[in-house]
Amino acid sequence: MISKTIQTAIDSLARLPGIGPRQAARIVFSLINGSKKEGEELARAIAALGENIRTCPVCFASYEMTRDGQKTCLICANPARQKTALCVVEREMDIETIEKTKLFKGVYHVVGEQIDTLAKTIPPTVKRLLLRIAFIYKQLPLSKQKEMEVILATNATVEGDVLASYLEKHIAPLGVAVTRLARGLASGAELEYADTQTLLAAFENRKPRV
Repeated sequence: MISKTIQTAIDSLARLPGIGPRQAARIVFSLINGSKKEGEELARAIAALGENIRTCPVCFASYEMTRDGQKTCLICANPARQKTALCVVEREMDIETIEKTKLFKGVYHVVGEQIDTLAKTIPPTVKRLLLRIAFIYKQLPLSKQKEMEVILATNATVEGDVLASYLEKHIAPLGVAVTRLARGLASGAELEYADTQTLLAAFENRKPRV
């Protein structure tokens, strides 16, 4: 019979995305049978996540706290990033994938995957996106407002297409240009797993939403 301590560890791991009860059990018993040092290192790393990682109040991606009291992620804090180019992603892991291309010089916004597009009210994550777009747009000189672009970098899946259409419907009234990554991405593909060259082509050939 599995002890209460072991079962608690298994249940905790099984709540993580992509990990089922069997996988969780394998991980726990691997830790038990492995070296004590490895287990302690993992415990410290997990504890550090809670102590050092925060959610950026601007783009809603995670970032690590620094001694200088940094209050946003490095991308949002970087004055060299183009605020007129806003790339909307479903998951913050997608930001890392796009950054590897070294092509996009704008900023990001994470809306999350779990959005009920049939709900009568606009979800909080989408409201935050709309407020941010409106704020950036109003801060721009009239001559620069036409340059603002919102890139919908959602997954090339049915769910990603539905989300992109939903977001475009709410963004369009704000008067900014809305584009979507070109179909260099294979149908059904998730952005996180796209290779650099494919993603480069998708960005370079992005098209306005119609």
